[in-house]
Amino acid sequence: MHRVRKAVRENKLSLNTKIHEETYVPYLETIGRGWVLEEDGVIVAFAIGEHQTGNIWALFVHEDHEGKGYGSKVQEPMIEWLFAQGLDRIHLTTGANTRAQGFYAATGWTFTGIDPHGDAAFERLRPSV
Repeated sequence: MHRVRKAVRENKLSLNTKIHEETYVPYLETIGRGWVLEEDGVIVAFAIGEHQTGNIWALFVHEDHEGKGYGSKVQEPMIEWLFAQGLDRIHLTTGANTRAQGFYAATGWTFTGIDPHGDAAFERLRPSV
């Protein structure tokens, strides 16, 4: 997953960012859950959501596999799972004026503004049954 995260063209990790391979462990084992999409046994897309806060911690597609619908394929089960945990609202931030911002707008997220860090903020509310 970290290989995919480091390969993106936008929303790159800065040298000061303290996200390393071991950073993923609590998000996958205690405070959240993750989904991956593989091709030939290699992870090409992944998504991780926090069930306690409703925050989407990560959703990335390796640049060599963009445009194949993989973002949606890892996003949808994550969203369903988060709402199944009893959350009424889930949220995320992404770089402003990026392709990711367009992706979230196109896949049902509501833009809520620019956060204090200059990132685009989005939310989704639990669907009515």
